[in-house]
Amino acid sequence: MLAQVLDKIIAFAARDDANLVRAREEWSEHAGRVFDDDPLYEERTVAFLEWFTLDRAGPDGRLPVQRFLAEERLDDLEGRWAHALGTSHRSLFEVRSLRDGALAVDDLLGGGAFEVTERRRLPGIAEGEIFEARLVANVVSPPQVLFTRAFQFHPREAVAALKRQAAEARAAGEARAETLFRLLRLRLKALRYGHVAAAKIYAERDITP
Repeated sequence: MLAQVLDKIIAFAARDDANLVRAREEWSEHAGRVFDDDPLYEERTVAFLEWFTLDRAGPDGRLPVQRFLAEERLDDLEGRWAHALGTSHRSLFEVRSLRDGALAVDDLLGGGAFEVTERRRLPGIAEGEIFEARLVANVVSPPQVLFTRAFQFHPREAVAALKRQAAEARAAGEARAETLFRLLRLRLKALRYGHVAAAKIYAERDITP
């Protein structure tokens, strides 16, 4: 039911076409601009919609998910899922181990470790993989935690540089969103400059939007 409730919140938020367009431009400024023929287009679109509904305050200062909870008629379970999404946890994760139906991950920005229930087949995920994702509490089976749909992968050859970036950001007290967006811009630069080693690109500390 998590996916269905998330879809309802996205549809609710997208009713404001003008705000959606502004948000898309803001996302592109933060994460880097992709085009519909880019390999990253699909995963970036999914991530944008989650950010738009769960992280970005609207003109009234509220998140779309907060307005959804206040304005829509929901049954108890829908309300609990919507609340869980409103308190979800977006970060950079490293896969520590995999087993059927679950994976253990370390939060490289928050410092926590999580056992994530995951029954979907996630192509390409292996031990040591680093990606951005969003964790949400499983309101049906606590204390389980789940991933939402949005995964943004970083190159495996840049793992060491990614971990240094994460450690430096934590030590500096950098806002998590700022770190995540900078890494997304580096990911896009690595795609654009395929002739340059990803590890070298990810060694850069600063990159403007």
